[in-house]
Amino acid sequence: MGRPGRFRRLVVGLVVILVALALLVWLALWSLSPAPVTGRLVEYHDDSPVAGATITLSRQGWGLSDHDGQLIWDKRYEATVTTDAEGRFRVPMPGPVWLMGSGGGRLTAEAEGFQRLEAGYVAPGAELYLQTVAERDERLPGGTAYLGWDEAGEPFGWSFLDHAPARDLARVDLYPLALSRAPLEVTLAVPDGGGLHFVPAAAQNIATPSWGYLLRYLDASPEPPAASRLVLDDTPGTLFLRTPQGRHAKLAWEPGAVTSMSGSVPGLEATSERLLSLRFVYRPGPGHELPYQPPLGPVDPARAALLAELPEEGESTKGARIYQLVVTDAQGRELERQRVKLVPGVPVDLASCAEDAPLAWRFESLRLAYDEDGLPRLQLTLDGERFVHHSAPRLVSTRHATVLEVMAFDTDYRRHDLQVRVRELVGEGGPLGCSAPPRPGR
Repeated sequence: MGRPGRFRRLVVGLVVILVALALLVWLALWSLSPAPVTGRLVEYHDDSPVAGATITLSRQGWGLSDHDGQLIWDKRYEATVTTDAEGRFRVPMPGPVWLMGSGGGRLTAEAEGFQRLEAGYVAPGAELYLQTVAERDERLPGGTAYLGWDEAGEPFGWSFLDHAPARDLARVDLYPLALSRAPLEVTLAVPDGGGLHFVPAAAQNIATPSWGYLLRYLDASPEPPAASRLVLDDTPGTLFLRTPQGRHAKLAWEPGAVTSMSGSVPGLEATSERLLSLRFVYRPGPGHELPYQPPLGPVDPARAALLAELPEEGESTKGARIYQLVVTDAQGRELERQRVKLVPGVPVDLASCAEDAPLAWRFESLRLAYDEDGLPRLQLTLDGERFVHHSAPRLVSTRHATVLEVMAFDTDYRRHDLQVRVRELVGEGGPLGCSAPPRPGR
């Protein structure tokens, strides 16, 4: 046989050897197991062990599908163990050693009666000290507070009562004064009557950070929040705040996650030039304890405004209240404005005084009642010749107008969309009944 034939056999032999070596390397790597993750799960406040908790370690990467055996890029590998009587665990790192970069996995801890922990990605061989806290019956609202400067350089702050950012710094509870990035330094302030206090993460003795850890462990400020302004740097921690109404909140100061240069601002018709985003828990009513219980729901503005008016004892004055009712059409033109004083449980009927409206109506059975929380709820009926609208009891505050959408019909059955805006009046004079609508420009 000639030289070309021997060369081809040599090439084929080398290819077979290389394929065999690659297969052996593949099998060897597949058989290797990364070092297991070990640790202990305890209750944060007293270090007592949490036994019987489920510890799960998961990774994703290339592998064969369990469904059809095809090669996929997002195969999930998972290992689960339970903690022993001392709260200790040893969980193997699932999947092959070559799966992802350093081979880290995502770890979670779940135990009946305790909050779920997500410790993020942990490296092979890691030794963890996990701290959990009990589930709470009480669930406080929360979310993300946005504050910063818009593209024109004007500051905006965050209002807990509105659950929104606002440019009017007289209506916010926290606002920025200055920000520099190298090194990171942010100055935050509160209006008169408010206060701030910062507790670094290290002072809270949090061994292994997990999702929400800056809100999870400390329920109340160790000192009364009293500073009118604070300068924060790249030290993570928890910011405790007292509003001018004497209500309390806590915010997570996470230097790597709180700042961005620009972007749209949720709840504000503006684009930010510099933006701060701080996750928070807020207590709308009296009390300074702020337990974290995910998932956090948003603050209801009307409820928050009413709770902020309660004294520290938490008891409402269940007396008569004065309300203003404003009716507008679909184009926003004001048709009627009335003031009425309501005594709890006593229904009131009002004749309409709208002169330029294309249809006629009357207010019937305006009724004020206090709910189980001592908060005022108002309901009414708007009755016309060809329509009737009944409202359910609604919270109405001095800060926010409660809007009722009404579909009305005139004598020719033509449709008219109306809005009734109801707001409580406090400390305002003026006669009851119809009042003159505001002059243009006011």
